[in-house]
Amino acid sequence: MPIDEALLRHLYAYDRTLPLVPTSEVDPVTNPATRQAVPGIRRERVTFTSTHDERVLATLTMPASGGPFPAVIMQHGSTPSGRHQMTTPTAALPQPLAVQWALTGFVAVTVDAYGFGSRERADNRGRLTPNRPDLMYRTRDARIQGVQDLMRTVDYLLTRPEVRADAIGYHGVSMGCRLGVPFIALDRRVKAASLFVGGTAPYSRFVVEGTPFADLAEEEQRIFELTDPVTFAPLTAHVPKFVANGLQDSLVTPEGGQRLQAAFAEPKSLHWFEGNHGDSPASLVEEARLFLAQHLGAPVAATR
Repeated sequence: MPIDEALLRHLYAYDRTLPLVPTSEVDPVTNPATRQAVPGIRRERVTFTSTHDERVLATLTMPASGGPFPAVIMQHGSTPSGRHQMTTPTAALPQPLAVQWALTGFVAVTVDAYGFGSRERADNRGRLTPNRPDLMYRTRDARIQGVQDLMRTVDYLLTRPEVRADAIGYHGVSMGCRLGVPFIALDRRVKAASLFVGGTAPYSRFVVEGTPFADLAEEEQRIFELTDPVTFAPLTAHVPKFVANGLQDSLVTPEGGQRLQAAFAEPKSLHWFEGNHGDSPASLVEEARLFLAQHLGAPVAATR
């Protein structure tokens, strides 16, 4: 049963006048191999207020001078490391994605999703738990919180002089698609998006059949319809999208990826790669960056 768009917008709405009460501190960018500063960029660790008295923690990696620049909000997948997956250099990857994109002229904004990274809780709050139908309402609330956190990130970016208000994009991976599709559908301040290995499939449902929660089957269906990306994909006609999925994805499954790709409104650029859920080729991620650069009016220089 189709969900009324007005109901969706009401469910995810919040008070944009809520004070941000921001904090900021310098976060040095170094090459772990040389222990030297990476030239040409700077980084800040910031926090600000979201809905329900939550505090969002994010890292801004940006060119060291000049601007204002286009910004891309980058949302990680379901990993305990949270935003560090895209931010923190390692010996194997001295230039993580946020650094690579900042070197080409973006303000790269990596955000810890609710229940992940610095916001991880002892009870796995925010995690997708299909085998815990007893937590379906809390999971519903966590999904809505994650989307509102991204909207509040836009609110925060609009206060930054380094950011072009007319050039805010989004890059989401896996869970970053689960949160990102509702986000870009409902927040028209986002002007372009790249979405990797997202989908709509049984992995995103709660198993209630044969459990003490079998009587909640209708509620489970309603939660799915109110939070799943496939509900919001048709509402994205205002934003150009770069969408990529793996042909051997064992989590989302190719069928789940195909259903979401088909549900997206135009304009959309659809891509498939040989590989599993975590195998997105660097060359395809670079294509996504160029796509965002084109639509946000950013330089198209290659990553270094």
